[in-house]
Amino acid sequence: MGASKSTPPPPTMSEIVGGLATDVQDLVRGEIALARTEFDRKLHHLILAAVWLIGGALVGFAGLVVLLEAAAAALALAIPIWAASLIIGLVVIAVGAALARSGLGMLSLRELSPDRTAANIQKDAHMMKEHT
Repeated sequence: MGASKSTPPPPTMSEIVGGLATDVQDLVRGEIALARTEFDRKLHHLILAAVWLIGGALVGFAGLVVLLEAAAAALALAIPIWAASLIIGLVVIAVGAALARSGLGMLSLRELSPDRTAANIQKDAHMMKEHT
């Protein structure tokens, strides 16, 4: 007589739940790895863009210095060079101070607070209190 083939017993509920938990963990790990890889690529692109931006700003600053020297030289045709340089320097300092003051105004803590998030959290907390 031939050997009888026995079919394996069906998986138990705990085996099914355990397999499902393992699959979910694997899925979550995979998603986290994908997110990390995507974030790394985007961060690398952002850093590269910042380097180019800073490089462009430095070259632009050098050009501005040359233009300011040219303005002082042109003004020096009418007045002494020390006076022309002083006038150009004072104008540049005034413009820089105005820009810095404007920038400081933008950095207030009030502007940095997450108002919408705080309002949403308060609304969610209120809703949870009503439903409990």
